[in-house]
Amino acid sequence: MHSVRFWVRATAATLLVLVSVFGIAVAPSQAATSTSVVEAPAVAGQVATDWSVYTTFYGKNGEDVPLRNGDLSFGLRHIQDRHPMDTTTLVGYIDSALEDGTYTTQSNGDVRVRNKTATGGTFRVVFTERVDSASGDGRSVGIITAFLE
Repeated sequence: MHSVRFWVRATAATLLVLVSVFGIAVAPSQAATSTSVVEAPAVAGQVATDWSVYTTFYGKNGEDVPLRNGDLSFGLRHIQDRHPMDTTTLVGYIDSALEDGTYTTQSNGDVRVRNKTATGGTFRVVFTERVDSASGDGRSVGIITAFLE
């Protein structure tokens, strides 16, 4: 099992290098997109919530951790608005953090995961397993935010 994990990581690292050097576009390895989109009514000046799943991750204990397209308060839209980063790099950092990071459950039930990056920085992912009926799919809200500290 350990050698399989090593080869998966090595392959992912190679793909990230190819993407950054040659600009090759690849889909995330855990991609699981949804075709149903349920949007909350838009408030003036606010982006409507897009509950569709951009990609899915799994936590150390098998938690279902979707990265939803979201809005300006959570998900991919929030991350790109507040902490802009190349999406392929972002997906790689999130995957590494959820696999190797240190998990801390916050008082509100959210889970904070911190992980050291190869460059010595710290990457943080915050997710919730809370289910919101507005999503329409019965899955957790998932990733609220993710960023380099």
